[in-house]
Amino acid sequence: MTTVLAVLVLALTTIHVEPQEKPKIPDDSVELTVVGCLKGRVLTTVPPREADVQRGLNVGERTFRVNGKKDVMDEVKRRNKQLVEVVGLVKRSSLDDKGIKAGRVAISGGSPVSGTGHLPTGVDNTPVMDVTAVRLRETSCGSE
Repeated sequence: MTTVLAVLVLALTTIHVEPQEKPKIPDDSVELTVVGCLKGRVLTTVPPREADVQRGLNVGERTFRVNGKKDVMDEVKRRNKQLVEVVGLVKRSSLDDKGIKAGRVAISGGSPVSGTGHLPTGVDNTPVMDVTAVRLRETSCGSE
């Protein structure tokens, strides 16, 4: 009996579990961990407090349109109007404060045709974050 127990203990101690490998981050993107308020599919970051841990670039107060797999987006829907911590990928170019922020420029010689003269919405220029994880921080965003 003790021999079987010794073999079992030896077998269990030699089993080595590899940690799950994280997916490779593309060169044109950066992984961020930010805290913010979700309103639908829009995440508005809040300034980090001293106790908050932020990974990646400091994005300050910024708005992202969130995108992700079905299970992650279901969690985003459940956390509507709540303060959350979000981990996701964002293209570096969308974090660059330089450059033109305008949505579209139309140069025309005549008056706009009815139905085609709408202005772009804020979502057109909002950077997209491909979310991999959402974690609840507070049950409300505080100002609601």
